[in-house]
Amino acid sequence: MPRGCGLALASIAAFSVVVFTGVVLYVLAGPQDVVIAVLLAPLLLCGIVIAHDVFRRRAALAAEEQRLLAQERDHVRRTVDLVMDPDLAEEERLAVLDCFVPRLAPADPDVRDRFVVVSELSPPSRALLARARKAVTTVYASLAMRRRLLDGLANEVLLPRQIWELATLLQAQTHLQEEQHRARQGVVTPELLAVLEPQQEALDRSVAAVAARVEGLERYARRVQEADAALRAREALDNNDKYRALLAHTDDTDGMRTLAAHGDALEETLARSVREAIEAGQTLAP
Repeated sequence: MPRGCGLALASIAAFSVVVFTGVVLYVLAGPQDVVIAVLLAPLLLCGIVIAHDVFRRRAALAAEEQRLLAQERDHVRRTVDLVMDPDLAEEERLAVLDCFVPRLAPADPDVRDRFVVVSELSPPSRALLARARKAVTTVYASLAMRRRLLDGLANEVLLPRQIWELATLLQAQTHLQEEQHRARQGVVTPELLAVLEPQQEALDRSVAAVAARVEGLERYARRVQEADAALRAREALDNNDKYRALLAHTDDTDGMRTLAAHGDALEETLARSVREAIEAGQTLAP
């Protein structure tokens, strides 16, 4: 319908121009120029129709390209496990996804250094990264997080940065371990060992340091879980009035005092658990 309206309007406009031009030429130059104008009118109309069709086709192709690219990017998100630099802008993140669309141009080298493909890591490295991600997911899904009781800086800035730094370190370790493996193929001489053993020792120290950072994330997640448990206990504490009423009906004064004492102790436990979780998150900062 829009196409038909456009063509109709273009035809009316062209016809009006021809009529107006014909009248003007008839008045100013005579009937011969009118005949020429009438002969040229179909060419003008054809030009308008062709131009309209070209623009319409270009717009349709552009829309189809955007739809196809969106589908391909969504497929990459679902099938390729990536860790991206958290400092990437949205356009840069889309450029990273485009690296995995075969029909597009090769990735920009600058963008290639801003993401890690998890499947390219060694199995031990993938296991460490999975542990770190699980710890971060635990924090993000926590009740304390939803209630904004934790350090916002640690959760919104440091945790994504920690995962990115761990991924890049694990990627470097994977590459170096592959180099070590290749160097040890064939005959291994004392001279070769003199070179490789210090390198392997340095690599092992780096792996241990990364494992320690992952353990730090796990400790933080554990503290957050403990804070969640204290929050749930605090919610359960609100039901103590019903139990006090029950004990009052049974004249159990000792039981009522015990409930009150437990409630006071729990308040302190809650405050301490949240405080310890915040402190554990602050230790993640470099």
